Amino acid sequence: MSTNRNVANLSITVVKTLVKMAGFGFAADMIDGAQECLNLLADIKNDALGNPNAEMIRSLNGAVKSELDAIQDALKHDGLGGKQVKQAAAQLAESARETIKALAEDDDALIRAVQQPERFAQELRAHAAPIPDYSSDEMQAHYETILDQIAEEFHTLAPWSPNFNRVALTSLLRCFPALKDQIARLEHAMQLLGDKVDAESDRSREADADTHRKLDDLKDMVGSFSPAERKPLRIAFGSRPDVAADDLFVARCEQEQLNSLIADPTRRRTVLVGMRGCGKTQLASLVAQECEDANWSLVAWINASSPESIKSDLVELAIRLKIDTSDQPAQDVIVRRCLDHLKSAAPTDRLIVFDNVEDINHLRGLMPNGNGLRVVATTTNDTGWEHQHQPWTTIKVGVFDRSESINYLLTVTKSDDQCTADALAERLGDLPLAIAQAAATARIQNLSLAQFLKRLESRRQEPTIRAVPGGDYTDDVATVLRMAVEGAVDSMKNGTKEMAQRQLGALALLAESGVPTRWLDPTVEQLDDDESPDTQRDTDEDAHDALTELIHRFIVQQSADGTTIMLHRLQAQVLRNSWNNNELDDARAAATGLLGSVNISRYPSNDTKARRQEALDLVDQLRSIGTQEYSQVLFESPHTFEALFHAFSHASDLGLPYAALTLDVAVDALEGLLGPDHPDTLTSRNNLAGAYESAGRLEEAITLYEQVTKDSARVLGEDHPDTVASRNNLAGAYRAVGRLTEAITLYEQILPDRIRVLGEDHPRTLTSRNNLAYAYESAGRLEEAITLYEQVLPDRIRVLGEDHSDTLTSRNNLAGAYKSAGRLEEAITLFEQVTKDCARVLGEDRPLTLTSRNNLAYTYESAGRLEEAITLFEQVTKDCARVLGEDRPLTLTSRNNLAYTYESAGRLEEAITLFEQVLPDRIRVLGEDHPDTLSSRNNLAYAYESVGRLTEAITLYEQVTKDCARVLGEDHPLTLTSRNNLAGAHRAAGHLTEAITLYEQVTKDCARVLGEDHPLTLTSRNDLVYAYESAGRLEEAITLYEQVLPDRIRVLGEDHSDTLTSRNNLAAAYESAGRLTEAITLYEQVTKDCARVLGEDRPLTLTSRNNLAYTYESAGRLEEAITLFEQVLPDRIRVLGEDHPDTLSSRNNLASAYYAAGRLEEAITLYKQVTKDCARILSEDHPLTKTVRKNLETAERQLERQEKESPTEESAQED
Repeated sequence: MSTNRNVANLSITVVKTLVKMAGFGFAADMIDGAQECLNLLADIKNDALGNPNAEMIRSLNGAVKSELDAIQDALKHDGLGGKQVKQAAAQLAESARETIKALAEDDDALIRAVQQPERFAQELRAHAAPIPDYSSDEMQAHYETILDQIAEEFHTLAPWSPNFNRVALTSLLRCFPALKDQIARLEHAMQLLGDKVDAESDRSREADADTHRKLDDLKDMVGSFSPAERKPLRIAFGSRPDVAADDLFVARCEQEQLNSLIADPTRRRTVLVGMRGCGKTQLASLVAQECEDANWSLVAWINASSPESIKSDLVELAIRLKIDTSDQPAQDVIVRRCLDHLKSAAPTDRLIVFDNVEDINHLRGLMPNGNGLRVVATTTNDTGWEHQHQPWTTIKVGVFDRSESINYLLTVTKSDDQCTADALAERLGDLPLAIAQAAATARIQNLSLAQFLKRLESRRQEPTIRAVPGGDYTDDVATVLRMAVEGAVDSMKNGTKEMAQRQLGALALLAESGVPTRWLDPTVEQLDDDESPDTQRDTDEDAHDALTELIHRFIVQQSADGTTIMLHRLQAQVLRNSWNNNELDDARAAATGLLGSVNISRYPSNDTKARRQEALDLVDQLRSIGTQEYSQVLFESPHTFEALFHAFSHASDLGLPYAALTLDVAVDALEGLLGPDHPDTLTSRNNLAGAYESAGRLEEAITLYEQVTKDSARVLGEDHPDTVASRNNLAGAYRAVGRLTEAITLYEQILPDRIRVLGEDHPRTLTSRNNLAYAYESAGRLEEAITLYEQVLPDRIRVLGEDHSDTLTSRNNLAGAYKSAGRLEEAITLFEQVTKDCARVLGEDRPLTLTSRNNLAYTYESAGRLEEAITLFEQVTKDCARVLGEDRPLTLTSRNNLAYTYESAGRLEEAITLFEQVLPDRIRVLGEDHPDTLSSRNNLAYAYESVGRLTEAITLYEQVTKDCARVLGEDHPLTLTSRNNLAGAHRAAGHLTEAITLYEQVTKDCARVLGEDHPLTLTSRNDLVYAYESAGRLEEAITLYEQVLPDRIRVLGEDHSDTLTSRNNLAAAYESAGRLTEAITLYEQVTKDCARVLGEDRPLTLTSRNNLAYTYESAGRLEEAITLFEQVLPDRIRVLGEDHPDTLSSRNNLASAYYAAGRLEEAITLYKQVTKDCARILSEDHPLTKTVRKNLETAERQLERQEKESPTEESAQED
């Protein structure tokens, strides 16, 4: 291991040790990477500590908001007027805001919250912002409840704060003043290690031992620090309905039975079966709450109304469990990971509830197992549960006993009229939901049970209220549920009343599992100062008041975490059945208006979590609407179609293609409602095809694009913009799958059509020209691509302006084409300009800016400016992760490119490590078969080959080649590239027959598929020739090299790096064939041209100089060879580094020249050093290591022979 690696690992050890000594072992695991650790110490020195992040503050505010809602309900229940309730809530909110603000500025609070959680709440009460002195004892109690909620939430979030690691270390530095000096000395020792000491030297070992002694001193210094023990992590997941208040709760016999089953870890599966409204969900929610109160490690609530909703919730549960993801991945993969995690987790008490299972078959393949894991399901369908491989224990949940009904009615209404209670219970069939609604309505309207029964009788014959279907429900159930709604709504004032009607209408038609609270009550996210217009603020307050009243009157229910509002399914059914035409229209307008109001863009672009949640919630609603027959009519509204359009768009933008694919049910519903030929249907099918394309399912995308294109042409006409857009998307999919000829043909047809219909300067016309240029570039027709890009750019500047995003994209694309054509200086100049302009116009963190920086870094790599490339890639990768998220495609691409650049720089172990990290991330996020995943596997195989792990490389290449052919087709460019790389690995392993056979096949297929002049075809021909040369078929090799070279000159130009490589290879073949004069002449020309075109320090220039020196040696011009080798070696060290394989080759070549010149001792000394370094860097079995070792053995034998053959000086004197 190198000194630098020792230093890095020691840095990590230091920081993690300190954090663990402070009692934060869980946080120490969050520290990853030597650079981050060193930056951490530097930030502490520079006092560069920030405040807790906005997400923490928003979570604290959200916790306060939920608690305030409950307090307002309690105040109203106690008889306070609306104005008094608002005033009290405002006072509590203001004090809470001040307290949260103080917490945000108190770094030490992070430490106190984690070290001493039991005392933190008490301490917060003592130092919190006060409420007014005149506040009542009851208000003070409510405020203390809010403070307890803040303390609990802060304790949960504190260790995950971005500042926590630094604050923990800073706390240590304050606690132990001598620690700063120790760390300073330790850093100094590590710096000396990195700068001056070789890892293998005695001095290194001494310095390393000294450093560890200093670390021991630090351990002794803080050894007495005894932090509080951290509580185990607990997770409560899902929108679990809240449990009824104590005074409204009825203990039931089924509850005792369920509790006994849950208490027994061997009884793992329980299903609650009963009619709607019987209280199944309340029973399950109660046991879930009891498990949470008992600190079970996991309590999860899954919406099980459909297989799609189950999978969606399991994916989100996996994210909460931190299973290798912080973003939405491929559903099937992440669901399996989630189930595997639950199964393999340590034995502990855990509960998962599947609520509202429609069919047991929906759970097939989705059932969790695990030691200590209990599963509860609720359902109205009792079929099939007893016949499962692992049978379920069934609890039949019936209606109340008559005595339970009577007692409940009398308790809630504070009545003693047992006879009337009995009669009312009879009329309602003892159904718990109906009993509860009747009691609540009577109490809130100050009706006696007799008065309520009289009103029920008077409405019994109303034709507008239909009985609930099913023989188990009495006719009066629907009437009572309707009366409860009417009583609640009629008691409200005009604005609030109208808002309540809209909320109920939306809830009855949208997802049965509930609607996000923030959609129904915009004030949820307005705890901070709101700058909305007065009219909007009034409307939002009406929404808040209406929802609060509906919750207070038990018409709707809020989830335990406050994020979701639910209307009981039976209540919703009654509402739908009782609406007249006007009410139905109003409800549909409310539901579609709510969907249309969802605005994902209102969240900042870097708040990926909030944007993802909004997008996923919108997808969930639209998917549910598509599966609920009574809701499908909502797709008639333009608002719903617009919401569907935005859901597809944002899912793609946020890296959620697999979530978008679940919208196929919504597209089907839209088509069933509007017909297959409706423009909205065609657009939605086009968007679904785009989701398939984003998910890498290209063949399905193409099939659907082809259908949509055909239907659009038939319905809308060939020239309709939507038809042309669909054809354009189809062409893009053809290009993505490698069907380049079809793509170009279609793009060439689209362009004149857009010119004819829209005009030369229409933005879509300019886009078509850009797309055609990109297809030309993909096909290797670089001159045509550049010409077209150069035409499009000034037109976009003229039409759209210098700073339009499309103009910036054009400049970026032109720079990319310059790079592909080998015009690297022009590419770099243009990339540097466009990167600067993107940052100025769009901002540093916009995706186009990040993409442009990524492209610039990649071009630096191509130009051999490796340090600049690595520095920029490392910055871009970090920024992509921060702005877009770890799992966004651009972040993964940037990490892949960084690994590739490490490889180019000879930092092979780092490259392999990063490739091995990127690959599983791409599998998890994109799926096994996505083209980017296949590329990652190909890149990893190439890295294995570079480091000499040829067996692993060949195995992986063979797997990738097979998968590429299966997924993308035999003729896809990636498949052809993978086959070409496999041939190269066989050649490197000495399997020349296999290599030549495969190269010959690939070359033929490349010419057939891509054309004779495509860069990949020319590369394959060049590689085939190299294999011929390696096999000693020199005449064939030279003949083919002489054919490839003029083709590369014609296609790519004299100065393209590939052309220069061909000339270098031809010179090498001349040298191998003994045509040394021709070889030297050509090498001298190539070396000069490489220096002129690429620069003195480009790897290809250095390679050409090295080869020229080698040919001088072959020609016996040893002094010239040694002189040139001795010049190349320090240049390679300077440019590529000591450990780059090319540097090692240069040292071997120089040693060989010394050997040829008879300077055996110098040769042997250098061979020994190189052998040792090759084994350390490349492995003992790498071909270069074996070559150098063989050369060393030959030189040592030669020196031994010379010593035996030459007489010693003493014997010569004797003679």
